[in-house]
Amino acid sequence: MKLERVKLIGFRGLKEDECILGDLTVFTGGMGTGKTSRLLAVLFALCGEAPSGLTLDDLINTSSDYMLVRVEGRVNNLPFYIERRKRRGGPVAVKTDLPEQLKIDPKIFVDGREIAKLFVGAPTEKALKLNQLLGFERYDQVAAEITPAPVERRIQELEKQLSSLKQVEDIRKRDAETTAEIGRIKDRLSSLRVKYMMDSALVKWAEEVKQRAEEARKIELEMKGKLKLLEQYRTQLKSMPEVAEGVEEELREMEARNDALNRRIAVLEASIKMIELQEGMNVQTCPLCNAPLSKDALERFKHMEEEYRKVLDEYSRLQTSLAQKRKEAEEYRRLLEQRRFIEAQIRRLEDEIKQTKVQTVAEEDLSRALHLLKEAEETKREIELLESKLSSLEAQKEAYQTALVQLGSVDAANLGYKIQRLRDLADKIKRIRSALIEAVNEAKNERLASIKFSFKEAFKKIYPYERIKDVDFESKMVRGHEVLYVKGKVDDTWVYAHQMSTGENVALSFALLLAVNELVSSPLLLLDEPEEGLDEAGIRGLAEVLKKMKAKTQLLIATRSPLLASLLRSEGSVE
Repeated sequence: MKLERVKLIGFRGLKEDECILGDLTVFTGGMGTGKTSRLLAVLFALCGEAPSGLTLDDLINTSSDYMLVRVEGRVNNLPFYIERRKRRGGPVAVKTDLPEQLKIDPKIFVDGREIAKLFVGAPTEKALKLNQLLGFERYDQVAAEITPAPVERRIQELEKQLSSLKQVEDIRKRDAETTAEIGRIKDRLSSLRVKYMMDSALVKWAEEVKQRAEEARKIELEMKGKLKLLEQYRTQLKSMPEVAEGVEEELREMEARNDALNRRIAVLEASIKMIELQEGMNVQTCPLCNAPLSKDALERFKHMEEEYRKVLDEYSRLQTSLAQKRKEAEEYRRLLEQRRFIEAQIRRLEDEIKQTKVQTVAEEDLSRALHLLKEAEETKREIELLESKLSSLEAQKEAYQTALVQLGSVDAANLGYKIQRLRDLADKIKRIRSALIEAVNEAKNERLASIKFSFKEAFKKIYPYERIKDVDFESKMVRGHEVLYVKGKVDDTWVYAHQMSTGENVALSFALLLAVNELVSSPLLLLDEPEEGLDEAGIRGLAEVLKKMKAKTQLLIATRSPLLASLLRSEGSVE
């Protein structure tokens, strides 16, 4: 297959563009000139895919609602075209004159930045990437698919069945014992259920007797409590002191005397005040009654001072007696209230005791009732226990019967024959697997030998320095799988990719990629900035390798390197 022309509309940064393609076509220029877009347009036309990390809608120009890419070329010297169109959010429409779809691997698009990362990561991770690039994981997959494990698992299953056949007699014996035990339990259950039904009327009578006895016991306990409380009230009433009669009357008399003394004191104090005023000033009338005052009248008031002192003495003594009498009256009222409360409680309890009627239950009836209830409860518990045991035994018997049916349908001789046949098959698979592994290893070695020369030659061109004198491959076992490592010879010591510089790893990556491509003879490669990570000498070596590759592979290259573009100008078109 060879492409001759590509036409695109509304694709990424290019609104419309058309290019003529040769064996080696270089797209160069600064950022935003559409170099990578032309490569991705070819990828979309041939495969209908977007590069990793992008969707097809991401490829549509922002000022357009659709994109169209058409490539023209020749297959087996016959012209063909493929045209793909996609509207934003819609499906991809394809037009072509090819009788069948081209089988193009999307890996024809090679991002130089990603290739430079081939040997980035831990040593084991780098080795696994290398195995994937060389396609060795396909060989490992083929070898892994041929395994005797399923046959061996089937042999183990059949051996378990054969071993279980020897248990048939034991299972039959246990089944017979279980059947006999089930019969005994059913007979016992039948007799217990009949007895339980026949005793149901007596059980009902016994429950009523028990209930009456419990109620009588409850009433008896309440009566004892009330009698005890009644006795306590009576004792408390007897122990209370007698209430003195006439305390209230005495208190009223003393209160009246107190009021009279208060009035007399007021009169005497007014009289004395009047005398004092007359002595200090010329007062003509009485301050109490406004009667004219004379010397004879004033003389008559002088004896009141003596009376005032006597009244005050009596008033003071009365206050002490009055306070004491008030306390006695308060205590009298408290004791009287307490006595009345206790007497009321005594009357209430006596009335309740008189009205309470106790229905006694004969001791013989109660004893018989309790005995019947105990027997009924024991019978019920035994029935429940036997029913549970019967259910368990029936499930066990069913399991025995199932096992006997399964084992009875298996012929021990036939089973042994099958096991032997499967063992023979497992041995054959092991021999086939061993032979296949040898063939796979031989194919790997042949593929590695085919790659090794091209790899070394490409590396020397891309890396024209003296530090690494040679490169080679080395295989190691990692987690049960053979994994390939790349190594370089520095002086007399071999070093691995993780021990090399970034530039040396980039040179290794590109040399390996170009060597693999030469082996598989891909008809087309889309190289996006393959010079990534290379210095001037590396770019010159890369140009030499690319010139050699174009003899077998059509190359479309996008580069920002003026040096690489100028070196390839003589071998193809530069746009």
